Amino acid sequence: MKTIKLNLVNENVCYEKLDNGLEVYVVSKKEFNTSYACFLTNFGGLDIEFIPIKEKEMVKMPTGIAHFLEHKLFEQEKGDTVHEYYKKSGSYVNAMTSNKTTRYIFDSSINFKDNLLFLLDYVQSPYFTNQNVEKEKGIILEEESMTRDNPNRIFFQTINMNLFNEIPYYNKVIGTREDIKSITKEDLYRCYNSFYHPSNMALFVVSELDAKEVIELVKNNQKKKKFDKDFKIVKKEYDEKEEVRVKKEVIYGNINETRVSYSLKMKSSRFNALRVEIEDYINIFLNSSIGSLSDFNLDLKKKDIINDNIEFEVSTEETKNGDYTIINIIALTNKPNTFIKLLENEIKSKKIKKKDFDLYMKTLIADLSYQFNMPQGIMGFMVSEYLDFHKVSSDNIDIEMNMNYDRFKKIIEKIDTTNKSIVIMKKGK
Repeated sequence: MKTIKLNLVNENVCYEKLDNGLEVYVVSKKEFNTSYACFLTNFGGLDIEFIPIKEKEMVKMPTGIAHFLEHKLFEQEKGDTVHEYYKKSGSYVNAMTSNKTTRYIFDSSINFKDNLLFLLDYVQSPYFTNQNVEKEKGIILEEESMTRDNPNRIFFQTINMNLFNEIPYYNKVIGTREDIKSITKEDLYRCYNSFYHPSNMALFVVSELDAKEVIELVKNNQKKKKFDKDFKIVKKEYDEKEEVRVKKEVIYGNINETRVSYSLKMKSSRFNALRVEIEDYINIFLNSSIGSLSDFNLDLKKKDIINDNIEFEVSTEETKNGDYTIINIIALTNKPNTFIKLLENEIKSKKIKKKDFDLYMKTLIADLSYQFNMPQGIMGFMVSEYLDFHKVSSDNIDIEMNMNYDRFKKIIEKIDTTNKSIVIMKKGK
């Protein structure tokens, strides 16, 4: 067992990679009354083209199959369903499928050991029959009908579709109705056997139990199960183009206020910096220049140009031919063109003083410290680190502690507004 020391927040993350490849991260917090667990597989809505385990040719699965698989794992061959089991134990259980991962979670204040073992067992015990697959189709088709016209889903999917040329963000995580209807138990087993191997998964735990005790519990559970030793995942990789696919698009949805997204796409290599530096420095810049307490944000509210705080996100998209840094900025505004013009001018100005940088550096550190006061905050930190950097370590916190204004200015100067994509969603059908 390895101990990852997070000196800034005075916490330890205990880590072990088991013989079967499963990575286990545990934080022991005896003062917390509630324990959390997340069992994650690197398989999501985008992963429909791959070479199945023990096969040689690339196949293309129906869209929505990762989400369908998530549903089916909640049904057991014998005994209670997953929902019934956790309900009896007084625990909360859920699962979620994103573009790149599927996560199974629970939290409980009692019976944590039993609940953790049940999590491992049900996720690692698939039970698909022709009958239960057909039954599930009706449930998922109903879900698809309920979410088909959801303006939030349409808005954010359009943003990604317009940013990327090759990555298939046009595929909905839930799938199309035709693809949902076509899924078979054989499809589900091929996907399960190809992606639900322990070496493609990670377990995260925040518990009052001693970390060594938790890891031993997981080890003993995994020793009783057989997994292929020669396991390799081959997924389709995408050569992404630097240019955005669509520069500007107006779409319509069942909304009350017009919303605008302004997105920038840049090769990460242009910044000549580590990913954590790029994302943190740009976040500090955006907080200071257009965040909720900025002069820009307050002035646009006074002039009725925006109707709420401006939201933003900085992320990184990994592709076969290099990483892309993405900035998404979103606002509610009935004056979209005016907002876009003012926003672009503000970003181009890059006029952030050292005192503002220092203020938001303190905020970044304070937010991280606050996150570790709650079990769900610690869980969120570990999962986010794993999703972004494929591991949990002290490296990023150490880098953040040494960030400085001179380095900040060099990175911010590299922000380029040339390669942008704008999506405007207006009220209508």
